[in-house]
Amino acid sequence: MDAATPKLGRVNAAYALSAAIVILFNTLISCVKDAHVPLKAFMASLTGKDWTTQGLADVILFALLGAILSNTGLPEKIGPKRLICFLTAAVVIAGTGLFAWYALY
Repeated sequence: MDAATPKLGRVNAAYALSAAIVILFNTLISCVKDAHVPLKAFMASLTGKDWTTQGLADVILFALLGAILSNTGLPEKIGPKRLICFLTAAVVIAGTGLFAWYALY
């Protein structure tokens, strides 16, 4: 971030946005695979453990989204404060969602 102009670099902003999206995706897939046993079994059949498949999917999605977003102008149009708020909100929503899911499920 440049002190004179409060902007993140194109790549930094792209991967921060990618991280926020993947955090929400990870929460969603965690809940869906626990509720839908055939999906959990399919994911386990791919790598031996459903969590391993989920982790690989997260890493691949993060890398792909980051690379794709790096080539667009979208992340640069989002201010650093808004991007940080979005990332923070994603973490809070994911944490709350997972806590609620496993507390009630």
